[in-house]
Amino acid sequence: MKEIRKEEINFTKEVAQKSGIDMDDEELYAVGNMIKEIQLERKLDEKDKTIEEKDKKLEQKDKIIERLKRELNRK
Repeated sequence: MKEIRKEEINFTKEVAQKSGIDMDDEELYAVGNMIKEIQLERKLDEKDKTIEEKDKKLEQKDKIIERLKRELNRK
């Protein structure tokens, strides 16, 4: 984890240097946090999609269960 954080700091410093931006460490951390936020949003979106897919499967299974219950009650 420390290695990833170190790479992130180096990356943001490199971006700041190439951009010609004079930033102190606090501003660099803000840039790093923005990058981290974007990554977390992407992960959250992926998890939301997974949950939606699983919800759809559960709904389908619930429909099958209800149909089978009705069939059993008819007999």
